Amino acid sequence: MSLQFIMGNSGAGKSRYVYEKILAEAARHPEKNYLIVVPEQFTMQTQKELVSLHPAGGILNIDILSFQRLAYRIFEETGGSLYPVLEETGKSLVVKRVAQEKKKELTILGSTLKRTGAVSQMKSLISELKQYQIAPSELDAWAEETGEKKLLAAKLKDTGVIYRAFEEYLENRYVTAEDVLEVLAGKLEESALIKNSEVLVDGFTGFTPLQNKVLGEMLHHCQKVMITVTMDKREDPYVMKDKYQLFALSKQMVTSLVKIAGEEKVLVEEPVCLYQEPVWRFRNAPALAFLEKELFRYSGRTYREKQSNVRVYAAANPRMEVECAAQRIRFLIRKKEYRYREIAVIASDMNLYADEIEKTFREYEIPVFMDYKRNVLLNSFVEYIRSLLAMAEQNFSAESVFRFLRTDLVGFTGEELDLLENYVLALGIRGYKKWQEKWIRRAKDTTEEELEVLNHLRVCFVEKTEDLVFVLKQRQKTVRDVTLAICEFLEKEEIQKQVKVLENQFTEAGELALAKEYAQIYRVVMELFDKFVSLLGDERIALKEYRELLDAGMEEARIGVIPPSLDEVMAGDIERTRLKDIRALILLGVNDSLIPGNASAGGLISDRDRERFEERGIALAPGTREKSYIQKFYLYLHMTKPTEELMLTYSKVSADGKSRRAAYLIGDLKRMYTKLPVFNMDQYGMETKEMLPQTGIGSLIEGLQNPKKMEEG
Repeated sequence: MSLQFIMGNSGAGKSRYVYEKILAEAARHPEKNYLIVVPEQFTMQTQKELVSLHPAGGILNIDILSFQRLAYRIFEETGGSLYPVLEETGKSLVVKRVAQEKKKELTILGSTLKRTGAVSQMKSLISELKQYQIAPSELDAWAEETGEKKLLAAKLKDTGVIYRAFEEYLENRYVTAEDVLEVLAGKLEESALIKNSEVLVDGFTGFTPLQNKVLGEMLHHCQKVMITVTMDKREDPYVMKDKYQLFALSKQMVTSLVKIAGEEKVLVEEPVCLYQEPVWRFRNAPALAFLEKELFRYSGRTYREKQSNVRVYAAANPRMEVECAAQRIRFLIRKKEYRYREIAVIASDMNLYADEIEKTFREYEIPVFMDYKRNVLLNSFVEYIRSLLAMAEQNFSAESVFRFLRTDLVGFTGEELDLLENYVLALGIRGYKKWQEKWIRRAKDTTEEELEVLNHLRVCFVEKTEDLVFVLKQRQKTVRDVTLAICEFLEKEEIQKQVKVLENQFTEAGELALAKEYAQIYRVVMELFDKFVSLLGDERIALKEYRELLDAGMEEARIGVIPPSLDEVMAGDIERTRLKDIRALILLGVNDSLIPGNASAGGLISDRDRERFEERGIALAPGTREKSYIQKFYLYLHMTKPTEELMLTYSKVSADGKSRRAAYLIGDLKRMYTKLPVFNMDQYGMETKEMLPQTGIGSLIEGLQNPKKMEEG
């Protein structure tokens, strides 16, 4: 039983070194097990890499797992019942339910938790407390210690009430993802698999206290645990002086694990240090090797030679940033013979850039995989249900009716809907009673035959919805009543078949990511309805509250898909996306409002509250200031991923027309590289653009509108 760190700078080849070592060991010792634990979104990529590295192209006694998958592997072996895992949506529903039950005991949060956003914040806070192994009783103790700070004391007491009720509700019914790791830590000693294994933990920047608890048990029972750590040669990995250092996350990881190893009386072996210069990844790109060595170190050293590995582009707005990225990708593919999979795009905020990336890359015929959990609110099936409820709540206003009818799942043609909408708007038809009555009046230019068609469409529409509307308009109805009525309506309309048709259409059109989304969406919605009934079934509810509940559930629901093609550009965000073997990286949105991001720790516990807890030695998740320094570390990891080219873009104006400044990062690079190529896209004419038939039309129109710019091109 031992612990060993594999240390090196970003790009030093830590993963490659230890993968090759494990493959060699696994071949020599087929009777042993080798477990590789990586982040959830990195498991398939790691499997692919190990298979490609293996001389025989197969891995028999090596398993690639995440912490969650490891847990289920151990549970299968050791037995014991594990209750169903409550997902994020279910947590929100339970919080809403227990908050309603305990509202008389809440002093300040009772009214706050009626808002959907506040319920999500409370759910996040409870998850955080569970991750950091803080019990409800500890919140009561903290509340007593706060003294004069009455507001904080009241928040803590209310949180303790809800947290305790949340735990009581889950007991003998469900477990959370955090509970799974807690159970795993207790089961490892029973596992023969673990006792006969060597474990590698790779790709993590840090661990939660629960993950540390699992690792502590692994150290006690496994033959050996190896952990890769991104660490600069000039740093002392065993001394944690300042949590705002660039490598603070890595130091925190090392120091906490060394402490755990000491408590478990486990040998800490000499680390493997991969500190060769130049760093292996940048052996052919000295400008990028300099970037890795000096980024965020502020040593004052400069790179004085002319170079093209690092370049900056200034664009007019975010749309032009994405177009600039698309043109650069086309150039790299056409002139430098890159593969799409060798290029990655990282956006500082995917909420701002995701739609523009999908749209622009489609125009430029660039295959792209969007590496983010898709919000399902804009899915046409989800919109079908949401608009159906909105229509009933708003008593069939014209806007709500045609929001529902134009989801393309009702069965009316475009011409029929146009005819119907023109008539309804012309005569001001509003209210459910008006739709139930026969239409006699004729609008201008409406013929008798058209009026007959309109009445036929009206009857079809009313017959479709009348059973559901009858339930929705009842004064006394429960969550179960509404949910059952919606499910019966969906079954009667055979919506599942229609969603399958859409899935097939997207598959035929080559929109594989959308096809995967539609393949999952019906199941996701039905599972959400199941949670409604099991968690809130007998609770009486108004239609407006049910709509809010549905929206809250859909906002939490996310659909993740694996890359549907082998050769695609990867597009993702700074914190979630993991990149491997890329030649070029494009970083979008390097503006001061986005880097560092303004995502605060927020929620019900403020940054000042977190600082007070830290002063008492109570560990919670990082606050806003600490997160901004953590983002620097993620930026360092991403900017040192490409082997040949790093391209950064920023916009002068936001999408809503507000002026923007470049982020501090652009200034840092200008100081580091005295001859940094900076391109102002406004000053470049047509000759610099990558032209395709569909994009050339836009450039032609632009040139006709601005002949002088055309002459400059």
